Amino acid sequence: MIKTTPYKPSRPAGFFITGTDTDAGKTYATGCIGLTLLHAGIDVRPRKPIASGCILQADGSLLSEDALFIQQACSPLETLQTICPYTYEPAISPQRALKQVNANITIQDLTAACKTPDDSFALIEGAGGFYSPLAIDGLNVDLAQALNYPVVLVVGNKLGCINHALLTLEAIQSASLSVHSVIVNDTSRFADSDNFYDIQEYLKASQTPCFHLAYSETFTANPIPGFAI
Repeated sequence: MIKTTPYKPSRPAGFFITGTDTDAGKTYATGCIGLTLLHAGIDVRPRKPIASGCILQADGSLLSEDALFIQQACSPLETLQTICPYTYEPAISPQRALKQVNANITIQDLTAACKTPDDSFALIEGAGGFYSPLAIDGLNVDLAQALNYPVVLVVGNKLGCINHALLTLEAIQSASLSVHSVIVNDTSRFADSDNFYDIQEYLKASQTPCFHLAYSETFTANPIPGFAI
């Protein structure tokens, strides 16, 4: 049975949102979480401090579609530059993109980029999986440890996801971080709903909440029933 560090219900200052892999649905889940908390009257401030695979604009700037989605979902008053200050065009890991342009962006730089105003609630979205390379000197796990927020794990609902979920939960436990919840996200309309129920069963012993996000044809953020700080 999987073990996770118990999450203490006293209000944290934010969440670190990670995934079982690239394309697990972290951005969609972040938007849904942000919208849920916004509806609860919480001042949500999302951050995706670094992004690769960005789109070159006519003015020469780079657009992170992930940052744009979470801005529109829950934080329209914040600029994209504030939400995602470090953007790179190649669709590779941020760490490899940094090496290609000889940019020395560190975990400390990303930690500083995740700062939010006092009395606001930070939603920090990583890039790729929990052990994916993120900065020139570290991985997503290193940023998560620097911030020390409870972790929300997004599981891409596809073949093999139970193994990926349990391995990632073990990695989070090894990093001495608490798990707030697990979100099983349907990555297609054909996703197997039994995976959600199986993962939920594995989490019963630790009483870790497990939520399900149905596949969205229109990629529109929706509140998550029962999700709370």
